[in-house]
Amino acid sequence: MNLQNPRDRKLVHNRNIHCMGYIRKDGDFDIEAVLTDSKTYDFPSDTHGMVKKDTPYHHMKVRITVDSNLRVKDAHAITISGPYQICPKGAENFKNLIGIKIGPGWKRRVQERIGGPSGCTHITELTGPIATTAYQTIGGEISRQRRRGIEANNLPEINQENNLKNSCIAYSEANNK
Repeated sequence: MNLQNPRDRKLVHNRNIHCMGYIRKDGDFDIEAVLTDSKTYDFPSDTHGMVKKDTPYHHMKVRITVDSNLRVKDAHAITISGPYQICPKGAENFKNLIGIKIGPGWKRRVQERIGGPSGCTHITELTGPIATTAYQTIGGEISRQRRRGIEANNLPEINQENNLKNSCIAYSEANNK
Protein backbone atom coordinates (compact mmCIF):
# COMPACT_ATOMS: atom_id res chain seq x y z
CA MET A 1 0.00 0.00 0.00
CA ASN A 2 1.24 3.46 -0.81
CA LEU A 3 0.08 7.07 -0.73
CA GLN A 4 -2.05 8.19 -3.63
CA ASN A 5 -0.09 9.09 -6.74
CA PRO A 6 1.38 12.57 -6.35
CA ARG A 7 1.42 15.22 -9.03
CA ASP A 8 4.61 15.90 -10.95
CA ARG A 9 7.20 17.05 -8.46
CA LYS A 10 10.91 17.30 -7.73
CA LEU A 11 12.62 16.40 -4.45
CA VAL A 12 14.41 19.44 -2.98
CA HIS A 13 14.80 18.70 0.76
CA ASN A 14 15.63 15.63 2.85
CA ARG A 15 15.11 15.35 6.59
CA ASN A 16 16.14 12.13 8.23
CA ILE A 17 15.53 11.24 11.84
CA HIS A 18 16.93 7.96 13.07
CA CYS A 19 16.29 6.68 16.60
CA MET A 20 17.84 3.75 18.45
CA GLY A 21 17.08 2.22 21.85
CA TYR A 22 19.61 0.25 23.89
CA ILE A 23 19.45 -1.66 27.17
CA ARG A 24 22.57 -1.15 29.24
CA LYS A 25 24.31 -3.71 31.42
CA ASP A 26 23.32 -1.65 34.49
CA GLY A 27 19.62 -2.03 33.58
CA ASP A 28 19.09 1.53 32.37
CA PHE A 29 18.31 2.42 28.77
CA ASP A 30 20.09 4.70 26.30
CA ILE A 31 17.89 6.30 23.68
CA GLU A 32 19.69 8.02 20.82
CA ALA A 33 18.48 10.07 17.88
CA VAL A 34 20.16 11.67 14.90
CA LEU A 35 18.67 14.41 12.71
CA THR A 36 20.06 15.47 9.34
CA ASP A 37 18.74 18.00 6.84
CA SER A 38 20.13 18.31 3.34
CA LYS A 39 19.18 19.81 0.00
CA THR A 40 19.25 18.17 -3.41
CA TYR A 41 21.17 21.12 -4.84
CA ASP A 42 24.21 23.25 -3.97
CA PHE A 43 23.48 26.50 -2.12
CA PRO A 44 25.48 29.40 -0.67
CA SER A 45 25.86 29.85 3.08
CA ASP A 46 27.26 32.92 4.83
CA THR A 47 28.77 30.60 7.44
CA HIS A 48 29.94 27.62 5.39
CA GLY A 49 30.53 28.95 1.88
CA MET A 50 29.01 26.73 -0.78
CA VAL A 51 27.09 23.81 0.72
CA LYS A 52 27.12 20.89 -1.71
CA LYS A 53 23.97 18.93 -2.47
CA ASP A 54 23.23 16.04 -0.11
CA THR A 55 25.61 17.48 2.52
CA PRO A 56 23.88 17.82 5.90
CA TYR A 57 23.60 21.45 6.96
CA HIS A 58 21.72 20.38 10.08
CA HIS A 59 23.29 17.39 11.83
CA MET A 60 22.46 16.84 15.48
CA LYS A 61 22.81 13.84 17.78
CA VAL A 62 21.19 13.35 21.18
CA ARG A 63 21.24 10.65 23.84
CA ILE A 64 19.21 10.32 26.99
CA THR A 65 19.67 7.65 29.62
CA VAL A 66 16.43 6.66 31.34
CA ASP A 67 15.56 4.16 34.02
CA SER A 68 12.78 1.62 33.58
CA ASN A 69 10.30 4.17 34.94
CA LEU A 70 11.23 6.60 32.12
CA ARG A 71 13.00 9.11 34.35
CA VAL A 72 15.91 10.86 32.62
CA LYS A 73 19.17 10.08 34.42
CA ASP A 74 21.59 11.62 31.92
CA ALA A 75 21.39 13.64 28.69
CA HIS A 76 23.87 14.59 25.98
CA ALA A 77 23.50 16.52 22.72
CA ILE A 78 25.87 17.69 20.04
CA THR A 79 25.50 19.83 16.95
CA ILE A 80 27.85 18.49 14.32
CA SER A 81 26.66 20.92 11.68
CA GLY A 82 24.35 23.90 11.80
CA PRO A 83 23.78 26.83 9.49
CA TYR A 84 25.21 29.40 11.94
CA GLN A 85 28.36 29.62 14.05
CA ILE A 86 26.31 29.79 17.26
CA CYS A 87 24.33 26.59 16.55
CA PRO A 88 26.55 24.24 18.63
CA LYS A 89 25.82 26.38 21.69
CA GLY A 90 22.15 25.29 21.46
CA ALA A 91 23.12 21.81 22.68
CA GLU A 92 24.64 23.05 25.93
CA ASN A 93 21.41 23.09 27.95
CA PHE A 94 20.35 19.52 27.08
CA LYS A 95 21.44 18.27 30.51
CA ASN A 96 18.52 20.27 31.90
CA LEU A 97 16.37 17.26 30.99
CA ILE A 98 17.92 15.23 33.81
CA GLY A 99 15.33 14.42 36.45
CA ILE A 100 12.16 14.74 34.38
CA LYS A 101 10.00 11.78 33.44
CA ILE A 102 8.77 10.86 29.99
CA GLY A 103 4.99 10.81 30.12
CA PRO A 104 2.08 13.25 30.14
CA GLY A 105 3.41 16.82 29.97
CA TRP A 106 6.77 15.75 28.50
CA LYS A 107 6.71 18.22 25.60
CA ARG A 108 5.81 21.12 27.85
CA ARG A 109 8.55 20.29 30.39
CA VAL A 110 11.10 19.85 27.59
CA GLN A 111 10.20 23.21 26.08
CA GLU A 112 10.53 24.91 29.47
CA ARG A 113 13.96 23.38 30.10
CA ILE A 114 15.71 23.38 26.72
CA GLY A 115 13.53 25.27 24.24
CA GLY A 116 13.37 28.89 23.24
CA PRO A 117 16.18 31.41 22.80
CA SER A 118 18.85 29.41 24.64
CA GLY A 119 18.16 26.11 22.89
CA CYS A 120 18.10 24.53 19.45
CA THR A 121 14.80 23.94 17.68
CA HIS A 122 16.09 20.79 15.99
CA ILE A 123 17.44 19.24 19.19
CA THR A 124 14.20 20.11 20.97
CA GLU A 125 12.23 18.47 18.13
CA LEU A 126 14.19 15.24 18.62
CA THR A 127 12.80 14.84 22.15
CA GLY A 128 9.43 13.75 20.71
CA PRO A 129 10.84 10.81 18.75
CA ILE A 130 13.21 9.86 21.58
CA ALA A 131 10.26 9.72 24.00
CA THR A 132 8.29 7.34 21.80
CA THR A 133 11.45 5.34 21.12
CA ALA A 134 11.96 5.03 24.89
CA TYR A 135 8.42 3.63 25.29
CA GLN A 136 9.01 1.14 22.46
CA THR A 137 12.43 0.13 23.78
CA ILE A 138 11.47 -0.35 27.41
CA GLY A 139 8.06 -1.88 26.76
CA GLY A 140 9.52 -4.27 24.22
CA GLU A 141 12.38 -5.26 26.50
CA ILE A 142 10.05 -5.91 29.44
CA SER A 143 7.81 -8.05 27.23
CA ARG A 144 10.79 -9.91 25.73
CA GLN A 145 12.26 -10.71 29.13
CA ARG A 146 8.91 -11.85 30.50
CA ARG A 147 8.39 -14.15 27.48
CA ARG A 148 11.76 -15.69 28.23
CA GLY A 149 10.91 -16.05 31.92
CA ILE A 150 13.58 -13.55 32.93
CA GLU A 151 12.96 -11.20 35.84
CA ALA A 152 16.25 -9.37 35.33
CA ASN A 153 16.81 -5.75 36.32
CA ASN A 154 13.60 -5.59 38.38
CA LEU A 155 11.75 -4.27 35.34
CA PRO A 156 8.27 -2.97 36.17
CA GLU A 157 4.98 -4.46 35.04
CA ILE A 158 3.61 -3.00 31.84
CA ASN A 159 0.12 -1.64 32.26
CA GLN A 160 -0.75 -0.73 28.68
CA GLU A 161 -4.34 -0.02 29.66
CA ASN A 162 -3.26 2.84 31.94
CA ASN A 163 -0.13 3.99 30.09
CA LEU A 164 -1.63 4.07 26.61
CA LYS A 165 -5.31 4.77 27.27
CA ASN A 166 -6.65 7.20 24.64
CA SER A 167 -3.17 7.75 23.20
CA CYS A 168 -4.33 6.61 19.75
CA ILE A 169 -7.23 4.90 17.99
CA ALA A 170 -6.00 1.41 18.96
CA TYR A 171 -6.13 2.29 22.67
CA SER A 172 -9.24 4.49 22.48
CA GLU A 173 -11.76 3.86 25.24
CA ALA A 174 -14.50 4.54 22.70
CA ASN A 175 -13.31 1.75 20.38
CA ASN A 176 -12.55 -0.83 23.07
CA LYS A 177 -15.89 -1.02 24.82
